[in-house]
Amino acid sequence: MINMTNSHNVCTWKDTSECKDCSIKGELICHFHKKYLISFFGLFLIFAVPAFIGVILAGYGWFLLGWVGFWLFFFEVWEIRILCSHCPYYAEDGKTLHCIANYGSFKLWKFHPEPMNLSEKIQLMIGFTILIGYPLIFIILGGQFIILIISIITIFIFFSFLIKKRCGNCPNFSCPFNRVKKEVIDTFLKKNPVMRKAWEDKGYEIIE
Repeated sequence: MINMTNSHNVCTWKDTSECKDCSIKGELICHFHKKYLISFFGLFLIFAVPAFIGVILAGYGWFLLGWVGFWLFFFEVWEIRILCSHCPYYAEDGKTLHCIANYGSFKLWKFHPEPMNLSEKIQLMIGFTILIGYPLIFIILGGQFIILIISIITIFIFFSFLIKKRCGNCPNFSCPFNRVKKEVIDTFLKKNPVMRKAWEDKGYEIIE
């Protein structure tokens, strides 16, 4: 019987007791763990805090309201549609997202089991560019070049960590940063018929 909180029957939302014989166990972060959420927010704050300080010292503190506003729009409306709605974590029934990055976001959109398309990938890169570039512009205008260097270094640390420690295990396979091996993706899709059909309908070929 399909769990009523998991009408798409995605294994991410099945009891972990069913994972003991999974051939890709340990290859994916396919179940929620608080430590991954904490590390994600912690790393983002390493960038956000000096950026906030830099904008204030540059004399453009009021413009931070625009940055915070974009955060809310990007993470709660835009990114959650173009990226999050394709993720197995999003398949859980209900109106709140429980995942290792956008935990607590309101699910405005339906689950999209198919992979991201090119337009969505381009939009994601544009969104990240605005998210990162917004405070840097004011830091530069205010001549806070030491904080600019610190901010750039922390951005590099943030994305390096994600790519090396998370993107190789993330079940949101069509994200442009994802680094999961094809054989792992294929095995996961075989275990999840709804996602498999959606991916194959878009031309993805699974190696049997």
